[in-house]
Amino acid sequence: MSSDSGISGTLGRFWRKIVDHFEDYEFDKVVLLNRLSLLIILIAGVMIRLFSLMKGYDTLIKAFDPYVQLVSAEFISENGFSAFIHWFKDNSWYPYGFQTGQELYWGVPVSAVIIHAILNFFAINVSIQQVAFFSPVVYGLLTIIASYFLGKEAVSTRTGLFTAFFMAFSPAFLSRSTAGFFDNESIGILFTVLTLYFFIRAIKRGGTISAFLAGISLGLLIGSWGAYRYVLDLLPLAALFLVLTRKLTYRLIKTYTITIVTALSIGFLIPRVMTNKFYNIEVMIPVLMIGFLILVGLVQNLSRNLSEKTFKQVIIVGSITIFVLLTVLVTIFLSLGIFSNIADKFWAVILPGERTSIPIISSVSEHQPMTWAELFNNIHVMMFLMPLGIYYCLKKPTDVNIIILTMGITTIYFSGSMVRLVLLLAPSASLLSAMAIDKLLYTYSLSAHGKIALTKRKLRITKSIGRDEAVIAYLVIFGLLLTFTFHSIKLADNYSQSEMAPVIFLNGIPASDWQEALMWLRENGQSDGIIENSAPVVLSWWDYGYWITNYGNTTTLVDNATTNKTQIGMVGTMLMWNFSESVKMMYKYNIKYVLINSQAGLPGLGSDLGKALWCIRIAESTVPRYGITEDNFYGLSEDERQYLYYDSFYDSVLYRLAAYDELTGYAWTPDFDGTPTSKNPGLLVSAQYFPVHNLKGPDGITYFSEVFRSYGLASNPQDSRRYPLVRIFEVIYPENIEQLSAELNYDYPEPIEDET
Repeated sequence: MSSDSGISGTLGRFWRKIVDHFEDYEFDKVVLLNRLSLLIILIAGVMIRLFSLMKGYDTLIKAFDPYVQLVSAEFISENGFSAFIHWFKDNSWYPYGFQTGQELYWGVPVSAVIIHAILNFFAINVSIQQVAFFSPVVYGLLTIIASYFLGKEAVSTRTGLFTAFFMAFSPAFLSRSTAGFFDNESIGILFTVLTLYFFIRAIKRGGTISAFLAGISLGLLIGSWGAYRYVLDLLPLAALFLVLTRKLTYRLIKTYTITIVTALSIGFLIPRVMTNKFYNIEVMIPVLMIGFLILVGLVQNLSRNLSEKTFKQVIIVGSITIFVLLTVLVTIFLSLGIFSNIADKFWAVILPGERTSIPIISSVSEHQPMTWAELFNNIHVMMFLMPLGIYYCLKKPTDVNIIILTMGITTIYFSGSMVRLVLLLAPSASLLSAMAIDKLLYTYSLSAHGKIALTKRKLRITKSIGRDEAVIAYLVIFGLLLTFTFHSIKLADNYSQSEMAPVIFLNGIPASDWQEALMWLRENGQSDGIIENSAPVVLSWWDYGYWITNYGNTTTLVDNATTNKTQIGMVGTMLMWNFSESVKMMYKYNIKYVLINSQAGLPGLGSDLGKALWCIRIAESTVPRYGITEDNFYGLSEDERQYLYYDSFYDSVLYRLAAYDELTGYAWTPDFDGTPTSKNPGLLVSAQYFPVHNLKGPDGITYFSEVFRSYGLASNPQDSRRYPLVRIFEVIYPENIEQLSAELNYDYPEPIEDET
């Protein structure tokens, strides 16, 4: 029987017809494989960011800060953008209030409103809350696509694919672009990558449009995220290195000038940015770099067109003139106070050794230096591939490679200085790692296919590289990428957990301790305050301000926009003073309720007892006149082997309200060994019970009455009195409180603003 007869022959002929048919279209197999690979990466990037939905979790907004973005987006949608710009929230930062439209970056809430409007235009009815939940995934998807084009433009298509892969699975970026994390970072990284892509494209091709697009991307970044300062100052630093390596060209001057001028023209339309002043040093650096580039370019032209003697005379006269002018201008600006210094937080990044003197920054865990474990957890195998990428950039220092190298080294330094900035490391780590893999595998690929021009030198190097070696190299890289993928998937599961600060109420039924507490505030926080016709004020540490204000619908003194340092210091003072002194100050602030995150009275586990040290240090540094000092609360034992808590700590409002048990007089603590340390005595406790002074019975919390406690660590309501996580107390003022309060001779301190 002929091989062409029967079923097999029929199928063979049918397959040949299909192949012959598509061969007429002349498909480029490389392009097809490239597009298919990118599509798979994009699908995987979306799926891993929707882990919470795939696992059946509720569509909840995660963490603290995204709630102010969501409420702002809802306000714009309901009242319009003009109303948002002038929106004054009198229930935030009482009694000062909060100009939301003036103090908030617009990027996240405005983009959500735009997406919402587009979907409604196409008759897709969704709520702002649903848009807020899914928009980080959209931003993440667009960032992966932008990363592909960045790698493609900077090196090759292969590098673009690997860059997109690393950005799709990078834990550092994934944590800020997972569904529900509706905050500045999710859109900020998108504009960061777009800025770098268009800037590099303009440098390589000299395109004016690309330079304008780089400026527009940077301008949108300025209006969306406070970390715009990094990119705004990265470009002049990279330009400076290009000048020092004698790579100054007309393209660079044109691209840089258009990008910076366009970016600042857009960025300074945002009130939040305008309040930082144009003459801020971090803004003046990129502006002055324009003049520097033009000056260097002029000097280069003069050196080619003038005689050596004339050129030297021009340089001497010009240098003296410029020096005198700069000296006069700087003197005038400094005397008039026009120059504003770099904000404390950014000094703390540049000079991490000075951070201990800025407690308001040190108190935030995300502001601590990076450990090796955290670095590995956030970038995994890229930790080993990045150095190889840096080597390739140094080996071939082209214009583009110098820009990439500058970005890589600076992000490594800054992320090591402050763990939060590992997010900025993600794009540069992805690009450098992609470059490393591309360069490694490309050599093996050419050798395996016999496409390397075998000169005598290359023959000696590559004659031992064959198909077997190439296969091994590919398998090793594949194994590394596979472990990276599984590591990221595991972390994505953690990021997607509903326990990541869910406070949205489901059908009016609370599902967590914080939901219970915020529902109670919603129902009881609308009564009159202690002053007639005024809203009651809740005293709490600043971590919970956004929740209490936006979803508890209650007035707070501080929130997560930690700009007014004196106000935070006053809150720390009231929490660490004893009862009789604290209530005098509380009366001044119209405080009716005190909310404590007690965590069953444990100093660890994120409880307010663990944050007592920062309450003390911030109060000591911002409002020292009230006598709160660290030495009054903690100290070394006589043998100097252990840190001790003094009576003033046990008598403080914070400790007594967190540890109060009306029956036993003791705070519950687990049985584990640990000794308080001089670095942070509030984080560890000994295995013994905390001794409580005069705390047994109702008299132990004079002036305060507990009105709410969550179930906490208890398994039933009966045990909840022993293990509450969130507790709310009503302040019971004495009859002569007006007289007592007047004795303080207190006026609201002038706010000391600092963008922290």
